[in-house]
Amino acid sequence: MARVKRIYGDTMAMTTTAAHKAILRGYTEIKHQAGSPYRLGLAPSLERVFYFNGTTYTDYTTQARDRDSATHVPLDGMTTAHYLYMGFSECPRGVYFDIGTNVQDEAATLDIEYCYDTSDGTYTKITGTVSGAFTVGETVTGGTSGATATLVYGPAGSTYIIVKSPSTSFLTSDTITGAAENISTITAIATETRGTGYFADVTGDSDGTDSGGDTLKVDGLYSWTLPTSIEATVNGASSLHWVRFKPSATLSATVDINEIIPACIDTNYGYFEAGVEYHYPLEIQRVGAIETDMDAGFDTLIITWIKT
Repeated sequence: MARVKRIYGDTMAMTTTAAHKAILRGYTEIKHQAGSPYRLGLAPSLERVFYFNGTTYTDYTTQARDRDSATHVPLDGMTTAHYLYMGFSECPRGVYFDIGTNVQDEAATLDIEYCYDTSDGTYTKITGTVSGAFTVGETVTGGTSGATATLVYGPAGSTYIIVKSPSTSFLTSDTITGAAENISTITAIATETRGTGYFADVTGDSDGTDSGGDTLKVDGLYSWTLPTSIEATVNGASSLHWVRFKPSATLSATVDINEIIPACIDTNYGYFEAGVEYHYPLEIQRVGAIETDMDAGFDTLIITWIKT
């Protein structure tokens, strides 16, 4: 039997609305009980958080998940050209933002994206003049080379496309056509680094942090329809499911996010009986939070975290 190094007592208010609590990092077991029947789910682990300012990445992983309001993830003056990357052990259906003292007070929304594809080291970036928005998954064909490939990335306004599984090599003399668009005047053809991710908007967004049109103004769950995500590498952190966001307008000069708590992948929580103490180990590289609710009423979940 493993020897116990430390225990920590905790509580969690439960109602018919889902509640979210991050696990204590480094604690490998949990005990919990309540006086009424309740439901509980385990959410994926938030493994990395990076702020990208267009040039450099800054690591805010510790601040995002240390359950300490004295530290925070700063989104001060975040612009539409900046991203916050969140890497998970498994893609969640949303994240709960615990907003700090300095709330976001500008009219803005969040553009949330997930990683839908990743280079295996053979994907190709073709730079040139793009006529419009290609469709992910469509077949593109080189006019000179006759090469065909599957389109991975090529949105409107882009100066390049990404393709995979080419039948043969494309040429700079090609005009590469899709169903309705093309890329011409090709200036470069290069292989994409293994692990490079490609992102698309999530669907079914619901911003629980919005107040009066200002995102990240109140504590809340930002949820989305669970996508089919792919593991990728961001800033050297590999084998994670990445979600990123940027704002629709520049955020307030000072914005504090105390904590980012992953939501469960679905709401099919387990059922737990009243008055019973449940005790089990946690796989801490895979589990980052618990999520609870009740069918009726309210109660307090009594939690003991155990470090072995």
